[in-house]
Amino acid sequence: MWKYLKFGWLNWIVTLGTAVSFVAGGWWMWFGVGFMFIIGVGGELLSKEDNSEPGYSFGWIYDWIVYTISLFLLVSLITFVWAFSGADLLGIGAFTLELFGYDALAARGENAWYHYTGAALSIGITLGVQGIVMGHELVSRTEDAVDTRIGELVFALMFGTNFAVEHVYGHHKNLGYPEHDAVTPIRGTHFYQFQTVGTWTQWKSGWEVEKRRLNDAGQSVFSFGNRIVQAWLRGGIVMALVLAGGGWVCFLYYLLAICYAKFILEGLNFFSHYGLVREKGQPITPRVTFSSNNAWGNWILLNLGRHGAHHADNSRYQDLRAYKDDPQCPFGYLTMTVIAWIPPLFFKVIVPMLKEWDEKYATAAELEITRKENQESGIKELENFVPRRMASA
Repeated sequence: MWKYLKFGWLNWIVTLGTAVSFVAGGWWMWFGVGFMFIIGVGGELLSKEDNSEPGYSFGWIYDWIVYTISLFLLVSLITFVWAFSGADLLGIGAFTLELFGYDALAARGENAWYHYTGAALSIGITLGVQGIVMGHELVSRTEDAVDTRIGELVFALMFGTNFAVEHVYGHHKNLGYPEHDAVTPIRGTHFYQFQTVGTWTQWKSGWEVEKRRLNDAGQSVFSFGNRIVQAWLRGGIVMALVLAGGGWVCFLYYLLAICYAKFILEGLNFFSHYGLVREKGQPITPRVTFSSNNAWGNWILLNLGRHGAHHADNSRYQDLRAYKDDPQCPFGYLTMTVIAWIPPLFFKVIVPMLKEWDEKYATAAELEITRKENQESGIKELENFVPRRMASA
């Protein structure tokens, strides 16, 4: 049973715990932040690799895990709005008093701005980690219309209006082509450049995907058939409900939360394909991704660390293979995301990874591309770096 539940228990704790923390009030509202940085990152640092690939007889359990976590994300957002509301939305306060004897409404009245800041960062982290992971898993199931719709609704909770199109139909096709793929950063790019310019490029890429699709179908890109327009509408509805339920103060803190969720997403996007290129005509294989087989991180992230396998095989998360002989991060994905936010530390970690990739995984044509990127990167350790196999040629 453990091989099934290992992907659920930590995610159930953080999503439900975050929901409860908003009702509890006070410093409890920082629960999501504490969990992710202490339990999440700390657990990764203490965890070992897990290269196991067990077989599963009851695949529906894995779907049930994803669905329940997605539901708990919605519950977390509802209690977040309740924490700001002047009313007892859905009777949450009365229910808590009757069932547990805890006066949540009185506790809510004692909340200060720094408690609400914790709430915003906590829901931002929960949406930016669990929300992104669940949404990513579900929208990647393009063969299943129901799961795709659920994934789009999960992204709507964080106003994620472009990912389901650009990631699935842009990034997965153009991975390793930095001139086409907004999520393949060129060597020397720092995170805050990627966060700003790269975000715009991702929007533009997703829009172009829809433009081509709709033009081929004889429809206008500005029609309601545009999946990005649909996503804007879904996200707009969520924003309107947050504003109606919690008021303007809640809405402003919600904006902080979804910006933080985006910050987390782009940190993950940034390092996982940083500086990796693909020769024209070569298939997408796990070597064009920095993966991680860290056990703890992959329990929380539903095997997202086996990201190379996701791109190569596009299997459901429980079936992703552990390609341990392909490019690996020295830390788990949560830790690498935090490192990505700190440029000096990031370059200290990524440069040896890039050198190893050039030495072990690049084709001759790819080495010509990376040699040029290295020379123009502005990174001294890379500017004059020549892989041994090139030096001896």
